[in-house]
Amino acid sequence: MSSFTRNLACLAAILSLVGVNANAIPKFHHARDVGKHLLPRLETNYVDCSEDQKTRLNTGFADAAALANIAYNIDQSSTGFTHYLRDEDASQAKRIWSMVAANNDPTNAPYTFSVRCAKTDDADCKASRKGGASLAITDSQPEDGQHAREMKICSLFFTADQTKNNLDSKKYDGDKRGSWCQKEQHFKDFETAGHTLLHEMTHLDSLSKAAGLPNRGDDKNAHHGTDDVDGFGDDYVVAARGLLDAWVNHKDDLADGALKPFQNAENIAAAATGMARYENFPV
Repeated sequence: MSSFTRNLACLAAILSLVGVNANAIPKFHHARDVGKHLLPRLETNYVDCSEDQKTRLNTGFADAAALANIAYNIDQSSTGFTHYLRDEDASQAKRIWSMVAANNDPTNAPYTFSVRCAKTDDADCKASRKGGASLAITDSQPEDGQHAREMKICSLFFTADQTKNNLDSKKYDGDKRGSWCQKEQHFKDFETAGHTLLHEMTHLDSLSKAAGLPNRGDDKNAHHGTDDVDGFGDDYVVAARGLLDAWVNHKDDLADGALKPFQNAENIAAAATGMARYENFPV
């Protein structure tokens, strides 16, 4: 068994606690087997990235695709789903996950985007909407002509705790200290670079357009990709749960055109990572 397959097997065991099925394959791209190595992104899609950075990003994009494949057949009664999405979000979320997985095959990608590694003094990376520095920034505007939109990878991405791990970073040997399968872990213990890249990919207009999601916004600012919700705090996971709670329990208080859970990047990424391992999972 390859390390990649072993990784998925252990992650599947973790996610089975919240009812996630890791054996199914997305219907939209059924030829892509989650048990096989996914092809890396084309080298020409990277700008200003060192060889080491390219290697880490290739692994991160492969992990994002693996998580998306697992999430595609998530049990809608599991906490992995119900902590972040409603039943009426399921079809759109699955379309997004399918497209996240599909783009990791450069021989048959339904959309394209470029990846730029930012300098340490990049101004955009230092000015995050949520406070503090950013891990990555994605241009969510529709493509203009033949120019693909850009995902900017900030220098913090390569040093931060939440992106230092990939699916191969820990052992897969059951309930042992330091294992992915160790009990009593929290959200931060499961964060990987792939989670962040999945989050960023959902911002791409081209991805959500390829997934068949509806256009939103006015004629001047119309786009299909996800946003980062405001009004629920600076922590992305807390904000994702707060947005879901608003739709489930306070729907009448929401403004017209309010962002729906499937339209918020972290709701999609959090469900895919299977953060909610236990019913009483603390955020």
